[in-house]
Amino acid sequence: FILADTPGHEQYTRNMATGASTADVAILLIDARNGVRAQSKRHARIARLLGIQDFVLAINKMDLVDYDVDVFEKIRDDFDEFLSGASVHAIPMSALNGDNVITRSDRTPYFDGLPLLEYLETVQVHRNLPAAPFRFPVQLVARPDQDFRGYAGQIASGIVRVGDKVTSWPSGTSARVTRIVT
Repeated sequence: FILADTPGHEQYTRNMATGASTADVAILLIDARNGVRAQSKRHARIARLLGIQDFVLAINKMDLVDYDVDVFEKIRDDFDEFLSGASVHAIPMSALNGDNVITRSDRTPYFDGLPLLEYLETVQVHRNLPAAPFRFPVQLVARPDQDFRGYAGQIASGIVRVGDKVTSWPSGTSARVTRIVT
């Protein structure tokens, strides 16, 4: 897993957008005592706009609300209202006590879903691999020594594999991909 920690505060919205731009799954961490806050909805909407379809609603600190099923269901239902079309896996958790983090907890008998780690290890992400042609704006030519030259950037559309023919524009020069370095 590659994790991008993106704080929920409004002034960090751009950090969240950067983290979500390359993510397959978003984990929205909600404090059970506070419920759904405006910033949580904002971040979920941004992630959705950036194409994320798989969300974990990690409702943490359930120990501080006595693992109340009504608290869990209210938060889960609040998110259902505005993440329509997305796959949302809500988990009642207590990170402090380890409830539903790695293994299912006896303290949440109403929860029959997967704990966080198991979900992350088994989720089949819904990737929107564009049908569009491969587009790769070059942001940097990396040449650490005379034996290597690589082009760095972020794929804007399509997919590329070793052996694929690519054409550079505007020159029209073509080459074959020999290696992909990440």
